[in-house]
Parts: sequence; C-alpha cells; structure tokens
Amino acid sequence: MGAKAAWLRTPVYFSYWLPPLLWCAMVLLFSGDWGSSRHTLGLLRWLLSWIPSLSPAQINMIHYYCRKSGHVLAYGILYFLWFRAFQGNLHYSVKNAALWSLGLSLLVALTDEGHQAMLGSRSGSLQDVGLDFSAALLAAWLTTIFWRPRPRPKPGPPQLASQRQTP
Repeated sequence: MGAKAAWLRTPVYFSYWLPPLLWCAMVLLFSGDWGSSRHTLGLLRWLLSWIPSLSPAQINMIHYYCRKSGHVLAYGILYFLWFRAFQGNLHYSVKNAALWSLGLSLLVALTDEGHQAMLGSRSGSLQDVGLDFSAALLAAWLTTIFWRPRPRPKPGPPQLASQRQTP
C-alpha cells in the first residue's frame, strides 16, 4: 500500500466505516425470513400477552406501526452512520457527506426490498423504499440542524521519533 492508502491501516478508519457496514449487514439480514411479518407478529404477541384486553385487530395495528417505525429507525440510523463516516473520516463537506449518505441509504433500501421480493415469506414494496428514503431525508434534515463537527487539530511541524515526548 502506498502512502495515500495509509489511512486504511488505522483503527480510526474502522471506527468510522465499520458501524455503517455492520448496520447495512443487519438491515439486509432482517430483510430475510427473520424479519418477516410472521416472526415479528409472534414476538409482538408474546410481548403483549400481559395485556389481555387487546383484540387481535389491535395487535395487528400495533404490529403494522411497529414494523413501519422499525423502517424509520433503521434507515435514520443508517443515514447518520454513513454521514458520520464521510464527514468525520474523509472530511467531506456537509453537503457532499449528506448526498453520499442519502445515495447509499437509497441503494440499501432498494437492495433490501429487491431481496424481499425474491422471498416467499416476504414481499418487496416500493412504498417501503419511499418510507426508508424519507427516514434518511428526515435524518439528513436533523443532522444539518444539529451536527457540529469536531475541530480538527492543526498539524504541527513533523518531529523525529527521538524528539517526541512520552507522557
């Protein structure tokens, strides 16, 4: 590896890029049978079993909104993790980091729903892609309001190893 690729060897690189990659893997894992409505409904019924007054229709409604909230939460977090990597590690401008993060979030959403369309236990939906992308847009809007990048330390003159002070 050349001098330009030295950033690949640093733990800082992994602290910025591993979280969005792992989050993508988790999203795509749950786009399989594990995240199917049948499995999540069974879990929700078990969790709500201590409320005997809930009708099956109410449980189905709660299930629907929990699943859609899961999309919003998953893709909001995904956007933020991509944004943090582009802005924090590569020092992209906020605009460029936002555009790249939105693009990658949309790519994952399309891959997720495309994968679901090929499974018997799931069904892919362009409406869910729209919901996922809307969640990423909401995260982008919130990020532009609240994001405050850390100031970068100013580089000092290079020092020889023998001149560095050890704490």
